[in-house]
Amino acid sequence: MGISIVFHRYLLVLFLVFSGALSAETLTDEAKIQAVIGKTYDKPNNKVNTTPISAIDDFAVADWTQGDRGGRALMKRINGNWEILACGNDGLKDTKSLVKAGMSEKTASAIVKKLSDLEKSEDPKRLAKFNLFGTPNDPINKNEDDPHKHHHHSHH
Repeated sequence: MGISIVFHRYLLVLFLVFSGALSAETLTDEAKIQAVIGKTYDKPNNKVNTTPISAIDDFAVADWTQGDRGGRALMKRINGNWEILACGNDGLKDTKSLVKAGMSEKTASAIVKKLSDLEKSEDPKRLAKFNLFGTPNDPINKNEDDPHKHHHHSHH
């Protein structure tokens, strides 16, 4: 008798864990988005750190950093798969830009609000990197052979 009660309780716990995982859809969206961005941009010794992510309905804006670079990615769920529509910087926190990209006003402002809330807990240094993409300050624009680079950075 005692065994079956324990067994049922064990099944119930498993069931709750399982149904909890299924209902946490935002989590799976974030994980899927991280996977897409990782697959696209990861380098063996330089992985992309994609967080925070603000996903609502079939759209998302994902913040990312990779080494000293950073930016934001505009994501859209197409036929059930998240795809990168565009990479950008602080412009992707502008409701008008997001509406131009095909979001409703409501979704766009919700994504921007959620992202701003999530970013409050980010380190300011990391936060600054999200606005580098596509700007003259993007480290990708710095020429590796630039002689200035070697002199100034020897302090680190």
